Amino acid sequence: AGTMTGFLERRFQLRERGTDVWAEVRAGTSTFLTMAYILLVNPHILGQPNTGLAATDVVIGTACASALGSFMVGYFANLPFGLAPGLGLSAYLSFGLVKGKDLPWEGALSSAFVAGAIVFFLGVTNLADVCMRWIPITIKVATVIGMGLLLTFIGMQSIDLVVAAGDDSLVKLGPLDRVDLWISLGGLMLLATLSYHRIKGGVVVGIFAVTFVMWFLDGTWPSRIVQIPLESGPIWEQATLVRQVLSDLSLYGPGIFAFLLVGIFDVSGVMFGLAVLAGLDHEDKHGHVIVPRSRWVFISAGIATMVAACLGCSPIIVHIESAAGIKEGGRTGLTAIVVGAWFLVSLLFAPLLGSIPQEATAPVVILIGASMMGQASEIDWKQMRIAVPAFLTLSLMPFTFSIPNGIFFGLLSNAILSVTCGDICGTGPQPYDDLSNHSRNGRPITETGKSMSYGTLGGASTMGGMPRNFSTDSFVRSPTLILRSEEYTGRTMRLT
Repeated sequence: AGTMTGFLERRFQLRERGTDVWAEVRAGTSTFLTMAYILLVNPHILGQPNTGLAATDVVIGTACASALGSFMVGYFANLPFGLAPGLGLSAYLSFGLVKGKDLPWEGALSSAFVAGAIVFFLGVTNLADVCMRWIPITIKVATVIGMGLLLTFIGMQSIDLVVAAGDDSLVKLGPLDRVDLWISLGGLMLLATLSYHRIKGGVVVGIFAVTFVMWFLDGTWPSRIVQIPLESGPIWEQATLVRQVLSDLSLYGPGIFAFLLVGIFDVSGVMFGLAVLAGLDHEDKHGHVIVPRSRWVFISAGIATMVAACLGCSPIIVHIESAAGIKEGGRTGLTAIVVGAWFLVSLLFAPLLGSIPQEATAPVVILIGASMMGQASEIDWKQMRIAVPAFLTLSLMPFTFSIPNGIFFGLLSNAILSVTCGDICGTGPQPYDDLSNHSRNGRPITETGKSMSYGTLGGASTMGGMPRNFSTDSFVRSPTLILRSEEYTGRTMRLT
C-alpha cells in the first residue's frame, strides 16, 4: 500500500496540489455520480428506434469511451476532468442526421469518427486555438442556447407532451389524459428540486425513482441486471466508413462540421473554466493564462470520440459536471482515473441501464435544456448587430432539427452585418468578446467601440472559459454541457 501511495504521489503530484489519495477518490466518485445520467439517457437517444442501435450496445460504447477519455486526461494531462458523450451531440446524431436527413447510422457514426480524427489533429498541432479565434462569441453562446432548445423539444416529443398537429400549425399539445406523461413531468419537478438543493447524484436518484414507478405500473421489470459486456455485433466495421463519408461531403459534411465545431466549443470552454475553478491555471512569462498540458485534453477527446464511434456512441467532450468533484477537493488526474474506473464498473450493469424507460430519461433532457438557457443573459438583445445573428443561430436549431443550419445562418448573417454595420472597415463596434467585457455584475455583452477577439482584451488572441469571480454553485446546481464566459484583467490566454 505504501509503495502504491508513493507512486500515486509522484505521478499525480498529490502533495504539491494539496490533496491526497482518498480526497481524489471521493472527488472522482462525486463527479461520476453527477454525470452518470449519461449512461441512462444516451441509450434512449441513440438506441432503437431512433437509430437502430441496440440500447445495450450504446451503454457499452458510452461506458468504454468515457472511461478511455477520462483515463487519458487523468494520466497524461493530470487534470481532474471527466469525459463522456455530449447529450446535445447525441441528439443531433439521432434526430438531426439519422431521422432528420435519413442518413444511415453507419454514416452518422463515421462522420463522428472523422470529426474525432480532426479534433485529435487539432490537438496535436495546437490549431484548435486558431479555429476558435475567427468565430464570434455571440455565435458560440447562441449555439449553446440553440442546443438547449433542441434538447427540450426532443425531450417533450419523446413523452408526447408536444406532438405533430397534422395541419399548418405543425405542432400542438399532446393528450393530457395519460398517467405516464404526468409521472414523467413529476420526475422533472423532482429533478429540479434535487438540483436546487444540490443533492449529489440527484439526477440519478430522480431517474431511478421514475423508473421504479414505471416498472411497477407497466410490469416491465428487467429480466437481467448484471451481464458480461458484449456488443451484439462488430459496430466498428460500419462506423469507420471514412472513404465513403469523404467522397460525399455534400451529404456528410454538415454533420462533421457540427460535431467538430460544437465539440471544440465545449472542450475548450469547459476545460479552461474547470481549470480556473480548481486553481490549476497559471501565467507564463508573457502573461498568458495557461492550463498545464491542455493539449492532451483535445487529444484525449479526439481519440475517445473515434473509439466511441466504433462502439456505437456519439462524440466525447469534457463534462461540466466535473466541477462537482473539484468542489469535493479533486485537483489531479487521479480524480479522472477514478471516474474512468467507475464507468468500467458500470459496464456490468448494461442490461439494467438499457432498460430504463423513456419516461424517466426525458425529464433529464428537459432539465438540461432549461439549464442551458442561462447563456441568453450574456447576449445584448438591444443591439441588433449582435441579436440578429444570435437569434438566427439559436432559433433555427430547434425549428430545423439541425445544429449546422443554425451555425451557418448565424455566421452568414454575422458576416453580412459586419459589412452593413461598418465593422469590417473598423468604423463600428465588433461584439466578439464577452469574456473580457462581460461585467462583474452579470450584465449582458455590451459593445465597447473597439475591435476584439475571443477571450482577449484589445484584440489579442485567443481562448477563454469562465469568470474568476463566479460561484461554484452554478456548476453543482446545473448539470449541463454548456460553455461559460470568463474574464481576465489585462491578460490573454492560450493553449499549451
